[in-house]
Amino acid sequence: MAEKQIEIELKLRIDPKHVARLKNAPVLREVKEGRRLVTTHLVSIYHDTPKLSLAEKGLAVRLRKKGANGWEQTIKATNGLREALPERNEWTVELEEGVLDLDRFTDKDVKKLLKKFVKKKKIDRIFESDLKRGAVDLTYRDAVIELAIDQGVVRSGEKEVPISEVEFELKEGHPAALFDLALELQRTVPLLLSMRSKASRGRDLYLGNGPGAYRAAAVKLTPDMSAETAFRAVIAQGLRMILSNEVCVRQDLDIEGCHQMRVGMRRLRVALNLFKKNLPAGEAVLLRRLLKLCSKGLDGLRDWDVFLTETLPMIEERFPDHAGVAELRKAAEKQREAALANARHMLDQPEYGQLLLLLGAWASYSRWASGASAAQMKAMAAPVSEMAEPLLEQAYKRVTKRGDHVAGLTTPQLHALRLDVKQMRYGTEFFGAIYGSKKVKKFRSKLTTMQEILGQLQDAAVAEARLMALAPQLSKDGMIAVGLISGWFGARADHRLEGIEDAMHDFIDQKVFWK
Repeated sequence: MAEKQIEIELKLRIDPKHVARLKNAPVLREVKEGRRLVTTHLVSIYHDTPKLSLAEKGLAVRLRKKGANGWEQTIKATNGLREALPERNEWTVELEEGVLDLDRFTDKDVKKLLKKFVKKKKIDRIFESDLKRGAVDLTYRDAVIELAIDQGVVRSGEKEVPISEVEFELKEGHPAALFDLALELQRTVPLLLSMRSKASRGRDLYLGNGPGAYRAAAVKLTPDMSAETAFRAVIAQGLRMILSNEVCVRQDLDIEGCHQMRVGMRRLRVALNLFKKNLPAGEAVLLRRLLKLCSKGLDGLRDWDVFLTETLPMIEERFPDHAGVAELRKAAEKQREAALANARHMLDQPEYGQLLLLLGAWASYSRWASGASAAQMKAMAAPVSEMAEPLLEQAYKRVTKRGDHVAGLTTPQLHALRLDVKQMRYGTEFFGAIYGSKKVKKFRSKLTTMQEILGQLQDAAVAEARLMALAPQLSKDGMIAVGLISGWFGARADHRLEGIEDAMHDFIDQKVFWK
């Protein structure tokens, strides 16, 4: 084994009950070419400082026992990130015993890293993984890929979490082969993209970090960045929002997680619309369809969460002893349970798994370019600043065309305006870093005010529709409570409509930041 390698791998989650199906998948029988899956017991012990300072620098130090074949020690260092395809420099040397000995490395690059980040620091065992790995090399199209099926646990002290993963490591060929093989397998076996390493899970166990809602940081774009690089960064952000918040829906941990997961999907839909002119049809159309389908699976859960945690408490405070309001809460909670089951059902559908893999591919390499015209390729290769201005201008015109008569818009027209404002808001967040934070912050503030008003009006319309669906289940007191809430919504809507005209004029009167 060479001491230094570059590791590119695709990681997928698999339910243990589907592992046998995976091993017998027809496509695997073809690409194994007679080779057999070799099973090994792997115990990997990860080392770091007590404050995990090596991990903060992108370094992982691992000691591994491979069955009865002795020990090896490995240093991994981040070498860039293709989002769903971590790319790392990796150095490995054999050891006779299971004792860390960093002086055994001879490569000058790793010795430089160790001198810079590890010298004089006390590093110790932090966590370990204990698993059985079935591995085999595959020949798929023009690529050689190592398939590894890992079943076991990650453990830190007395705490542990189960691991059930499939890894495709690229040995030869293009990263596209990893995704193509995964998509082909997904037709037979439920596989879900993962962007979490065993090391990240171990660190969370060590630190006692539990899962919770994830809010994405701003996309860091620069004026000279190509439009393609910027587009892939935006896709990657949306993908992280979806994957990081999925656990909140599956385990019903945090209602904000469902909201942020939907926001991630909506951001992606806006991004695909903003870049639509420069994307060939095909997978872009499929992605928009999958995003719409999957986000729809979360709509009911989000609607009932807003009603139960924001709307209903205000009514309960004003009518604390009203029997109909208490009945309404019980009925709404049942509806929320059904909506949660529906959301979890969506997460187990093939379309969701397909969506994750396609987004991972689009974020990791130029998969979008398949079938692109010369003009589209040229536009995506140009600096993103050249593309941003016309896209922002187009979004701005859609918002402001209703400016003179916004107070007289019907409910469907207000909904259409809300969608235009949301696209303007996300476009501002995507491209804002190119223009300087001060001008963008002021513009976004006035845009946010308008979005909040329109959002509250939409929440009222949605809640009333949901409440009317409860009518057959409610007693006379319950229907009286529905009337109370409808009246409250009506008064609130009238009040908010009075402010929409001023908010629109404030927005139009300011200078745009992209000129």
